[in-house]
Amino acid sequence: MSDLIRPPVARRPEEALELVAQALSDGDLEAALAQYEKGALLAYWPEGTPRRTSYDGNDDVGQALASFMALRLPLSVRITSVLESPELALVICERRVAGTGPDGEQVRLNGHGCAVLRPQPDGAWRIAADAWSVGAELPLDPAEIPPAAAGDPVRCEGQGGPPDH
Repeated sequence: MSDLIRPPVARRPEEALELVAQALSDGDLEAALAQYEKGALLAYWPEGTPRRTSYDGNDDVGQALASFMALRLPLSVRITSVLESPELALVICERRVAGTGPDGEQVRLNGHGCAVLRPQPDGAWRIAADAWSVGAELPLDPAEIPPAAAGDPVRCEGQGGPPDH
């Protein structure tokens, strides 16, 4: 009989989001789902289309996470705020993924999100509700600024140099 390796448990609310990001980056859907309570809600907005799904023993949340995991790119999460009480926590974060997808196309997605977590009887924190807003990231190079024209209020603006004083 082989020993099963159990997914890690979050001992702090923000750790659950970090563990989901790590599990999805590693391609471990089971470990990502272990961070969600039964009955958890997941709302996500890919390309501006709000969708809501629940995790009640069926694979709705699993399918949503699996479709994200199918990019086969690392997901990073940056925690920006944690509001915690003994019975509930709100974690606000930014999620980002960038790289070359399985189809050879460049992928650059980022967005803000938040999660509501509850402590469990075993001391772990699990996600009860999770909201992802993920969309295309702005290009690295800003659009070209046209050179200043006579009559512009600030001379040399857009020419890359300091204004003459």
